[in-house]
This record gives sequence, structure tokens and C-alpha cells, in this order.
Amino acid sequence: MSVSEKAVMMMKNGFLCSQSVFAALSEELGLEQKLALKISTGLGAGISCHGDICGAVSGGILAIGLKHGNHEGLSDPDSQGKTFYLTQELIEKIKAKHGCYTCKDLTGLDFTKPENVKLAHESGIFDKICNNVIRDSVQFVEEIW
Repeated sequence: MSVSEKAVMMMKNGFLCSQSVFAALSEELGLEQKLALKISTGLGAGISCHGDICGAVSGGILAIGLKHGNHEGLSDPDSQGKTFYLTQELIEKIKAKHGCYTCKDLTGLDFTKPENVKLAHESGIFDKICNNVIRDSVQFVEEIW
């Protein structure tokens, strides 16, 4: 099973988009799955249901940071620059393919309203939209890093 399909399967099994992408990608970087799931929880549904940047994209950004991020402060500016560049590239690829990169714009729903979560399940938005963005986020991160 590919990493992108593993991420989609995690979403189908009840994890958030952010968790699914980050946990699937971070596994090959040696981060324990439980820790990856916990770290990425607050980013789901556009950062805690606010509809901002898509959780799948946020999960990808976390994975990019895990692989390339700056951990030495001012003595390692190249890591920060590379992380920013790759993050921008991921966002641009998602925008080019899906027209936007925010949860609210991708789904057309405001997840701060609990009834919209139910509506998303009933209308199949997670299958029609979210799973595709999850798949693409993982594939794009794998391409660019």
C-alpha cells in the first residue's frame, strides 16, 4: 500500500486529515505514529475547525519540517529557507490542482458548526474532496522532498 493510500485509509478509519497525512509521512522518518497523531490533532478541519489551511496540507507541512526543519537556530538558516521553500511549493501545487488550500474553500462548509460535520459525512464530502486532497498532499510532499 502506498503512503498516500495509507493516509486515505487512516482518514476512513476516523483520523483527521492532518493526522492522516502527518502520521503516514512521518513514519518513514522514524517518528512514532502515536506521537505523530497527537502532534497533528489540533490542525484538523482547517486548524481546529476554523476552516483555515486544510489539515492535509498542514500535515504535509509538519512532515516537511520534520525532515528539513531548522533545529539549530541562527546557525542553520539554510534549513529554515529550505523548509519555507518546500512548504510554499506544496501550497502552490495544492492550489494549482484544487483551486485553493483552505478547508472552508475546499469543502464549502464551516466546521465550527457541528451540524456541518454531520452534513459532510452524509453528503460524502470527505470521500469526494478530502480524500483527494490527502492523497495529493502526500504525493506532492513525496515528490518535492
